Amino acid sequence: MKLRIPKLRRPSVPPEQRIPRGAVVVVLVGLVATLAAALLATEKGGGEAANLEFVQQRKIPDSKPVGIPGAAKFHMQLVENKVQSTGTNVAGYALFRVIAVLKIDQGAPLSGGRLVCSVHAPRTGTLIAQSSGGLRATYPRSNESGIYGQEMSETVLIQFASHSSELAVLEVKDLKQPRWASIQGVKLQWPEYEEGTEHLDYTLPQGKAKAAVELPFFTIWKSKKPPAAQVACRLQVPAGKATVETEGSLPRMAPPINEEAEAEAQKEREESGEAAGEAAKEGK
Repeated sequence: MKLRIPKLRRPSVPPEQRIPRGAVVVVLVGLVATLAAALLATEKGGGEAANLEFVQQRKIPDSKPVGIPGAAKFHMQLVENKVQSTGTNVAGYALFRVIAVLKIDQGAPLSGGRLVCSVHAPRTGTLIAQSSGGLRATYPRSNESGIYGQEMSETVLIQFASHSSELAVLEVKDLKQPRWASIQGVKLQWPEYEEGTEHLDYTLPQGKAKAAVELPFFTIWKSKKPPAAQVACRLQVPAGKATVETEGSLPRMAPPINEEAEAEAQKEREESGEAAGEAAKEGK
């Protein structure tokens, strides 16, 4: 059966009454531009995030130094530890961050050992926060190929409601270490999720530490109760096991988020950033 396609006929409209083709093009371009602007506005609104500051902070004591199994003259220790908290949102939740650095003396026999560090939030109802991508807010990220070259961001984006936004930007550029591992060959895995406790499972390189080993790490939590954390690292090498541990807390919840003050602080940060950019241009 042969399909017949009907012929299209031009409408019998006098030329002087037809819409000029140029006008049609202008209208179409205008419609496309309007639609694009609306889409961009929607995307911007949906992706906005509030900048939050840590308004409370307290040092967590260093752990006692513990000898490395089979080489007691070399030690490991948790140092530069602290807990810090944002203000509370309208639902009564605050974000708090727990920071620690595991140090091992230069020359210590690592022997391809396994090091498991944990951060436990002992107060009920405390949950590990989630990043904007849905991952747990534990840093550094799991990487079986090694964390020596993993990026250390100055900010993190966390799912948290404030300032009429569902996302919060936190500055985390206060670590002294320039890398997640001071030596190459350190690998990291995240074990399976355990409510109330985050684990970092490190695999150390073979041989002796050619330099002092420094492994900074931090976790971000969400809670309606005053922040508290217990931090521990357990090293296992062929000669045996050793553990270092410490704990700390804040005495009370932070006050409600001062949205006006934090908005003003963000404006100042943006202005100082623009000024720095202009100064850099002028210096070229």
